[in-house]
Amino acid sequence: MSGLSGTVVAEKLPTAPVPAPRRGSFLPPFRWIFPATTLGLILFIILPPITLLSLSVNDRFDLVWGIFPAGVSFDLYRESGPAILRSVAHSMRIAVPTVILSFLVGLPVAYALVRLRFPGRGLLAELVNLPLVFPPIVLAFGLMQMFKQGPFAGVSPWVAIVLGHTIVSLPFMIQPIIAALQRVDIAVEDAARSLGASPLRAFLTTVLPIIVPSVLTGVALVFARSISDFEITLLLTTPEISTMPIAIYQAFESGSTRLGAAVAMATNLFAVGVIVILEVAVRRVRWW
Repeated sequence: MSGLSGTVVAEKLPTAPVPAPRRGSFLPPFRWIFPATTLGLILFIILPPITLLSLSVNDRFDLVWGIFPAGVSFDLYRESGPAILRSVAHSMRIAVPTVILSFLVGLPVAYALVRLRFPGRGLLAELVNLPLVFPPIVLAFGLMQMFKQGPFAGVSPWVAIVLGHTIVSLPFMIQPIIAALQRVDIAVEDAARSLGASPLRAFLTTVLPIIVPSVLTGVALVFARSISDFEITLLLTTPEISTMPIAIYQAFESGSTRLGAAVAMATNLFAVGVIVILEVAVRRVRWW
C-alpha cells in the first residue's frame, strides 16, 4: 500500500512548465547590429556603381549629394562606343585564353595535390598560393623584367599578358577544384578502374562530372580576376593593347573623368553579366 500511495502522490505533484522560447531571442546582443551592418554593406556595394553611372550620364558634370545626376545624357556612350567595345574585345582576347590555360594547368595540379603522395607535395601546395600573398605590383614588376628584358623578351605582349594573368589566377582555379576533389570518394574512381577503365577515362567518367560546378566556379573567379587586372597588364602592355582597366586609367589620366566612368560602368556591367551567366550554369549544370 505504501508503494502504491507513493506512486499516486508522485503522480499528483505539479510539474514545472517548460518555458517556451521567446520570439526574437536568437542572438539578442546582435539583433539590431546585424540589420545595420547588412544595410551598410549593401549601400557600400551599390553606391559606387550608382555614382559611376550618374557621372557617365551627367551632361552638366554635377551630382546631387555626390551620387545622383543633375542631368542625363547618353551622348558620351554613343561617342565612345567603339572605344569601349575595343577595350571589351581586348579584355576578352586575354581573359578567355587565361581561363583555358588556368584550367589545363590547374586541374592536374589540384588532382596531384589531393590524390598523389610525392616528395615536395607540401612545398608545391604552398607555391600554388604564393600569388595570393605577393602584392600584385611585385609580381607585375618581376614579370615585366622576364618578358621585356629577361629570357622571354621576344614573346608577344599578348602572350606575355596571358601568361602573367594565368600565374596570378591559378589559385582561383585550383582551390575550388581541390575542395571538390576532397569530397569525392576515391573508391568511385577505383571501381571504374577495376572494371577496365584507364586512369584518365576513370577520372573523366566518374570524377569530372561531380566536380563540374567547382570547375565553373574556378572559371568565374579566373575570368573576373583577369578582366579586372591592372598592374600586370599595365607593365606588360603596348600602346595597341587597351583592356578595360587600362582604358579607365587612360581616360582619367587624360582628364576625361566622365569617359573613365563610362568605361568603368561598361566594365562592371560586362563582368557582372558574365559572372551571373556562370553562376546560373553552376546551379543548373547537368552532366550525363
